[in-house]
Amino acid sequence: MKMGLLRRHVTTLAVIGAVAVLIGSCAKTEPGPDGDPEAHRDRGDKGVRVVFIAADPSHGQGHHDWDQDARFVRHCLLAAANIQPPTVDIYDHGWPPKDADLDGADAIVFFTDGRDMHTLKDPARLAKIDELAGKGVGLAFLHYSIDPPDGAQGKFLKWIGGCYKVGQSQNPINTATVSIVKNGHPISNGCGGYRVEDEWYFDLGFRPDDPAVVPIATGGLPPREPTDQVLAWAYERGDGGRGFGFSGGHYHQNWRIEPFRKLILNAIVWTAGMDVPAKGVDTTQTWRFVSIPGFPGADLEYPQPGWEDTLGYVLDAIKAERPEFVLVAGNLVTGQWPDKETIQTSAEKYYTAWKQRMEAHGLTYYTAIGDHEIGGRPWPPEKAALVSFMKRQYLRHLAMPLNGPLRLRGTAFSFLHENTLFMAVDVFESGEGPQGGIVCRVSGEQLEWVEQTIAANPGVEHIVVMGHAPVLGPPPTEAGDALGLEGGVESPLWQAMKRHGVDLYLCGQADGATCTQDSAVMQVAHGGPLGRHPRVNYLVATVTGGRITLEAREVEVIHEGGTLPQTGDNGPSAIVRIADEPKGFSTIGAATLASTEGGDRIETTGCFAPTAQP
Repeated sequence: MKMGLLRRHVTTLAVIGAVAVLIGSCAKTEPGPDGDPEAHRDRGDKGVRVVFIAADPSHGQGHHDWDQDARFVRHCLLAAANIQPPTVDIYDHGWPPKDADLDGADAIVFFTDGRDMHTLKDPARLAKIDELAGKGVGLAFLHYSIDPPDGAQGKFLKWIGGCYKVGQSQNPINTATVSIVKNGHPISNGCGGYRVEDEWYFDLGFRPDDPAVVPIATGGLPPREPTDQVLAWAYERGDGGRGFGFSGGHYHQNWRIEPFRKLILNAIVWTAGMDVPAKGVDTTQTWRFVSIPGFPGADLEYPQPGWEDTLGYVLDAIKAERPEFVLVAGNLVTGQWPDKETIQTSAEKYYTAWKQRMEAHGLTYYTAIGDHEIGGRPWPPEKAALVSFMKRQYLRHLAMPLNGPLRLRGTAFSFLHENTLFMAVDVFESGEGPQGGIVCRVSGEQLEWVEQTIAANPGVEHIVVMGHAPVLGPPPTEAGDALGLEGGVESPLWQAMKRHGVDLYLCGQADGATCTQDSAVMQVAHGGPLGRHPRVNYLVATVTGGRITLEAREVEVIHEGGTLPQTGDNGPSAIVRIADEPKGFSTIGAATLASTEGGDRIETTGCFAPTAQP
């Protein structure tokens, strides 16, 4: 890539919402006593030593959490399966107790603020880093730390080949598609592109016409008039040392995105003079998520007499699975609210109660809109006219990411976690069909968004789509035929998912749990809302590298005590309790989706025994 690219504007990205990161395995490391300089070190490969300088957090929880960032990155580096980990030391508060603690480092990585708050604002510290750079020590500056203190720009250009330039560079928060430059640099080994929000600094300053400055990752920024902007770069100094700069890293949660993280781990390894594996540093994490559509499927207050123990029992069981988050593919409420005043007051009451329940159990959640959230089918003209107002209430209270297509932001959205892209689709579009003024489909702008979002994230290993309505042969319910996507297997959405390699489609509208597949795409339809069905189930997914393992758990419930008052005539039982509490949830089916060199491989057992799409 020509160096002219480095002089173009580069823009900034932002992050979708806050997901709490568990780094309990990364216990805080404090500097050892002066007489025991080895005591504070995490021991790895004694031949290579890397130092992380972590400043104090400065921007509130989830932003510029330098100490947590450093510990999580260290944990991933030391746990990597395909390198001999180096020794990694972390010095908090922006500098070690003694300057001499930096001696012997092969690389120093800065997790710090910049400009007037930069840890190198102290002339003595700046001189120490310059001394070490002159000896060939590798230097990496992440996010705000690429913004040098006053008068130090020349040093940064000397050390890493580029930096933030006051009066030229900018730093808004944006969503951008990050692409890996195909120039064969070792840092890019095994890395793929992704789309995410961050505070990407752009229009940076670089050493003019210096071929040693090599772009690693770029993004089209700013969004309205995008040009190819450098977001990460490498630099080999004449003294034999190496430098690296990365403009992202504002949000702590982005470290839980595998392609985001892998590039930085590769860069740290390269900067320290180590060999980067051909597939990059293996940062695979084993993690879980849970799906429970139709939960609870009733307008409930908090607490709800006769229900709370049972609801708590279900949510406690889900919490015990230790999921990163819960997916709910619609029908959180009954939602048969007949006019705008009732819609507004009911949404305030019942969505608030729903969120309180999840938060009381410490569960992060992502929801897709169901037919109950828009009044339930059918939709004659007077009811269809209220759908957009009902969607606005859903959007306001559930506050899902606003990165979907323009007219469906918050009801259609995507997010990244580790090696997986998740997408929620809004299957309820305006039109004329068998159900009235709402048609169950994904088309037009939303379909384009689905395909563009998948194409913008080639670095992920798995793709999971969540939508309320089944696509493959909707299973019957006790109330009759389920609501299915128009066109079924021939629908534009399903064909797009097949074309782009989607692994899993999760949906509701089912009394039990069924698994259907077409080509390599698996659909799991499950549910069983409390108060209406004799069993309730949830699906737990365990993700490890190229494998997703699914297990359906089910428990029997007993309904008693009449009917719970609801708006409309669709009231569930007034009291619900677990039928055999000591027994608890049992596993009723399992499936494995494994990516192999010969293609995707699916195995199913129990209630997930294969049901091929005719």
